[in-house]
Amino acid sequence: MSIKVTPEFRTRALAFKAGLIVLVVLAGILFVTFKAQTGMPFAKTTEVQALVSNVHSLRANDAVRQFSKRIGRVSSIDYQDGAALVTMELDGDVDVYRDAHVELWDLSALATKFVALDPGTPEAGEIGDEPIPASQTDDSADVYQLLDVLDPKTRSAATSTLRALGGGVAGHAKDIQHLLAAAPDLLGDLGAVSAALAAPETDLVGLLDNVETVSGRLRGRESEMRQLMDRSQETLAAVSVDSGEPLRRTVDQLPQTLEHTERAMSSLQTPLADTGHAMRSLRPGADALGRSERDLRGFLRESVPVAKQVPPVAKTAIPAVEDLTQTVADARPLAPMVRQALADLKVPLGVLAPYAPEMATLFLRGRSFVSQGPQPGVRYARLGLTPGVNTVTGGLIASGDASLPQNMYPRPGEAQNDRAEGLTPPGLPLGVN
Repeated sequence: MSIKVTPEFRTRALAFKAGLIVLVVLAGILFVTFKAQTGMPFAKTTEVQALVSNVHSLRANDAVRQFSKRIGRVSSIDYQDGAALVTMELDGDVDVYRDAHVELWDLSALATKFVALDPGTPEAGEIGDEPIPASQTDDSADVYQLLDVLDPKTRSAATSTLRALGGGVAGHAKDIQHLLAAAPDLLGDLGAVSAALAAPETDLVGLLDNVETVSGRLRGRESEMRQLMDRSQETLAAVSVDSGEPLRRTVDQLPQTLEHTERAMSSLQTPLADTGHAMRSLRPGADALGRSERDLRGFLRESVPVAKQVPPVAKTAIPAVEDLTQTVADARPLAPMVRQALADLKVPLGVLAPYAPEMATLFLRGRSFVSQGPQPGVRYARLGLTPGVNTVTGGLIASGDASLPQNMYPRPGEAQNDRAEGLTPPGLPLGVN
């Protein structure tokens, strides 16, 4: 008895085989994806343990480095005999000796740690399965321990100050965007100011000294200033002397004076136009400052205790400030180079300013992409399955249509709405990209 194979049966068989192959490939990709965070699959590793008195915020999967080069990861952290037993998984066949040394370092100011491993010397002999003793390990020092030098009252006041300052700037992303948009023009003006400060005829140190001298001399002379205003009244009375004849002669010469003034005012039009542009650029920031007046008031109230700590610190800083005066004078030749660097930033900042929202969205989505995990310290990428979409390509190519147009270079603000404007493949919900 023979079985007749129809074309429809052959088509279904081929479709079944193709689907099976796709499932196998997808399973392989998922396996490599989940294993990527713990190293390459099936690669040879060397396991080393170390006893550390205090690991602080060190976690599993944090990096192990040797001379700043990543050589492995922390596979687990257990506790025994009052110390943390850190198990490290090193890439490849690594020799570790009895005089090995381990230190815990900060990778960033956000308390991310890594293990610095010195494998030791061959003369000491291989360590084998024994852990590196605690006497050969150094604990990590966190940034927050620096605040221990302050008394509780100062720490509390500093906390309140930072909280009030954070509340004052919160919710002003648009104002920051406006500031970035105006940054090229502001940098140009800053370059002009830097050029003026770097000019040989500008005695910046002498100017600061003179300002300090004038301020010191005016302090405590309020009564003399009041007397000066009283004498101004006598001066005005003197103007009307001799029936105003001196004033009449002055008025006769006024037309010629006004002509000179008109020429001077014409010369001032360009600087005033630049000033008007600068004031328009500063208006959004000024409006935001007005809206944050309540938070600023709280900040000023809470900063009083902190300000009381300033005089002792200022007295201690007097020798350093005196040395800084000479340092500023010696650093004057660097001002032209700083001006050139700021001018060079004008073009890249002008290009990146329109893409500020997209850059913020990129970091937010990058964080959520690996935000899930079965247990603390283990993270994996999340893939969503949508009917009619090739999940291997992430929905970039629709099933049955390999010629779907794609816009690789969207304009500012068009990236997340790109598919909603005509590039969405059939059967794919709007906004999926």
